[in-house]
Amino acid sequence: MADTDRFIIKCSVEDVIRILENEPVKGDMFPKITVVQVMNRISIAHLSIERALKFLIKRAGGLFEETHNLKHRYDELLQHDPVSAKYLEGVFKAAVCHYRYNSNAASMTHLKTLERYLEVVGSDTAFQDIRYWELTQSLNDILLQRIYLSIHMELLQGLRELLLVPDRPTRTVMDRVDQAVETAMWDMPDLSYSSGSPEERSVHSYIAWRNGFSTWSEALAAAVQKGFNIGDDFLVEVVSKAYSTLLEATDPAVRYFAGTLNILPRQSRDVIPCVEWLGPEKYRIGSVSTPAGTSLGFIRRGLDTLWYIEPLRPGAVSVSAKARNQTDARSYLAALLTRLAQVSVEGEDYQIRIVREGHDFFQRNYSEIDWTNERTDGDTTWTHKVALWDKNHGIEVRKSIRIVVKRVESEGRLHVFEGAVKEVTGCELYLTGREFFDIERKNID
Repeated sequence: MADTDRFIIKCSVEDVIRILENEPVKGDMFPKITVVQVMNRISIAHLSIERALKFLIKRAGGLFEETHNLKHRYDELLQHDPVSAKYLEGVFKAAVCHYRYNSNAASMTHLKTLERYLEVVGSDTAFQDIRYWELTQSLNDILLQRIYLSIHMELLQGLRELLLVPDRPTRTVMDRVDQAVETAMWDMPDLSYSSGSPEERSVHSYIAWRNGFSTWSEALAAAVQKGFNIGDDFLVEVVSKAYSTLLEATDPAVRYFAGTLNILPRQSRDVIPCVEWLGPEKYRIGSVSTPAGTSLGFIRRGLDTLWYIEPLRPGAVSVSAKARNQTDARSYLAALLTRLAQVSVEGEDYQIRIVREGHDFFQRNYSEIDWTNERTDGDTTWTHKVALWDKNHGIEVRKSIRIVVKRVESEGRLHVFEGAVKEVTGCELYLTGREFFDIERKNID
């Protein structure tokens, strides 16, 4: 009967894990909708954790109160089954480490120990607040700021291990993630070959490359950081395919691991744009702009201490990169959306930094087309707007101007504008003329 009960509780925990994995929280433009999703999931996670803890306490010969207090359940487990309790503490610490949570931060000190975490978010009172969360409750509610669905999910994974392998389980999130990486990178159909074939040499080369690392996760991380510049086409294809698979994994811990492998390296500090911090908490969400005030995007510090970067550009705004610090995040936006251009005004040459607004650096004003000024080569005169890095550029109206920008995505290709300055408004130039593409010509001695 005991084994049957254990099997039923294990299935119960696995069922909740599947629900949470298959229905992740989706951010919404209305923050309270996101909060409701979190509370719904925390509620079922809390109950599942409670059921599993009660089973483990009872199996060890202990008694428990008929309350929803997870801290009390953990204390009882620690008393009657200290091995399992210590294992859960290890699961908790591994999760805090995996998700990069800073337990020394003022708002995260409850992540120092499992006991303290359960005391703050797992009390009976907290559970009732979660169950009956209402629209009238503030988004600044202290409980909301202390709950971590990722930690609850890892506790469920740990309890699943205890129910699956009662005799001293050791697996934590790191082991589970590395197993998922190995499965993705060791896809048997992709690694099959015939003796003496080119595929055999490629597979042996792949194995030799992998053996240069301690773990599968370490190997994948190195490949991503090198932009998959790791060997022949076969090796690149296998590893990049595994990476794509892991980015779409149902396990959020695996998905998070894969999603944080492409953290930006240290960025050049040659140009650092301005930042205005938004909201009550400084150094959390910032609006990044040029010295002249042209918006470049937003940077946001996640709970994992990484900085998530959202550039302003056409289409749906989404995170395009992650940085370890806010200076790198700001510098990345400058490198992505601005370019040092060669400018010639009335024959005087110098360099000036321009800003990409829209799809390119030269924005056509289609509402002011001068169709009467038709060039013999078929080019039509347009009005363009060009945004400059700052206001102190010294460019005046009615001056002839030529701007040359290198296209990073096409080596050797230049984007050129030739015309005249029609209007100057602060950092914005309104130009009339034509734009075209050219080839960079290098002097050959």
